[in-house]
Amino acid sequence: MDIKRIAWLVAALAAGSAFAGATPEQIKQLGTTLTPWGAEIAGNKEGTIPAYTGGVTKAPAGFSVDSGMWVDPYAEEKPVVSITAANMAQHADKLLPATQEMLKRWPNSYRVDVYPTRRSFPAMEKIFADGSIKNASNPECKTVAAGVGIRGCAHGTPFPIPSDGYEAMWNHLLRQHAPAFEAKGRNFVWDSNGVLQTPQTWIGTFDNPYWDPKETTYEGLGAYYQRGMTVTVDPARDAGLTNLLWYPLRMDAEDQRTWVYTTGQRRVRLAPEFAYDTPIVQLGGVMFFDESNTFAGRMDRFDFKIVGKKEMYVPYNTFKAVQTLPEKAYLKHHVNPDVMRWELHRVWVVEATLKPGMRHAMSKRRLYLDEDSWSVLANEGYDQAGKIVRAIYSHTAPNYSGVGGGLVNYTSSSQIYDLARGNWSVIGNFGYPDSYYRIVPRTPEFVAKINPQAIAGAGVR
Repeated sequence: MDIKRIAWLVAALAAGSAFAGATPEQIKQLGTTLTPWGAEIAGNKEGTIPAYTGGVTKAPAGFSVDSGMWVDPYAEEKPVVSITAANMAQHADKLLPATQEMLKRWPNSYRVDVYPTRRSFPAMEKIFADGSIKNASNPECKTVAAGVGIRGCAHGTPFPIPSDGYEAMWNHLLRQHAPAFEAKGRNFVWDSNGVLQTPQTWIGTFDNPYWDPKETTYEGLGAYYQRGMTVTVDPARDAGLTNLLWYPLRMDAEDQRTWVYTTGQRRVRLAPEFAYDTPIVQLGGVMFFDESNTFAGRMDRFDFKIVGKKEMYVPYNTFKAVQTLPEKAYLKHHVNPDVMRWELHRVWVVEATLKPGMRHAMSKRRLYLDEDSWSVLANEGYDQAGKIVRAIYSHTAPNYSGVGGGLVNYTSSSQIYDLARGNWSVIGNFGYPDSYYRIVPRTPEFVAKINPQAIAGAGVR
């Protein structure tokens, strides 16, 4: 980040909303020194972070868009450095605090293998690249109600040059995905003794209206940036359990909408309590609802501030961690280091501090956003005493299929560690032969599936 840009950012943060929005000089950087969605095109001076050249846009040999499995274009690469508890002090400036805690806690089994940095995020199609620049230039594209809601932004990164933490987090919430996809994966939970609990198999249907240029933003289904439905397949006792989530753009005016269908009651129930720090029961309580997708939901309980931009070792291009069978992918207390890929990337660091008078299990969170994709790659949670008690790492992969762009939504696939109790969980393993992540057309029939009436109509176990 150049000195002028740092100076502007510091001034904007100090002055608050009075300086919100990019200046004309900064907007000129979009598409020149910055990508249209805000990433620095140049590499770092050491050459350890390369320049952005458009990401992976050609599918590797062997990939079929209908298969639901994604070929790792970097499968043959080897680590450039391996970090353990013994040498972590030499790399502390680039290790997340949560990662340092993991190395200290499991010195004999945890390891960080750092691979060559691959800026794989596929360049946005012209319609979305232009949309991102238009958002930056449009004074009506802004957050409202102290950052809780958003308005006036459409079909592109809303804030390529964010002026505060809320804008950066909205970039994450509205990060680019294919408009529609379906997936079948598995979740796992281990207790504090490293004993695996009964795995959960699920089928998911996911809709991203914000990234469908045919959808009118803020109208009809365009009022929601993401809608998702997951149906439990296994274990048998939970088969048919369905969760439906709709996330609105105007969160200042409307809460996220959550419905649950249980086969025992055979009815659909609106469940507004499934938000914030409500534990997700199916994950053993390891994860809160607002930790889905590494972070999701309303931003009204915390103050979000940009701390800065740093070069850090973060999970990236994690094809192997996601698509390896669990018996090889996981150890008793953490993911097997042999399948994890870490890379050096520039990340926006956003700190969320609990507002006075608000209640939440976490007093502070630190979130690390990828400059290229705007995805939160890691989320650290701190308890009321200021002790780190949560480590969440997301899995990301480029959507090189040529359909829909952005990321394969492995950000819903993540590792969650409860550092206070010692239990942990993995969401979204796609290592089984019947697993898939499949981009599909966003047809009226697809859209109609993701509503409470459709769940009630299906109503079968």
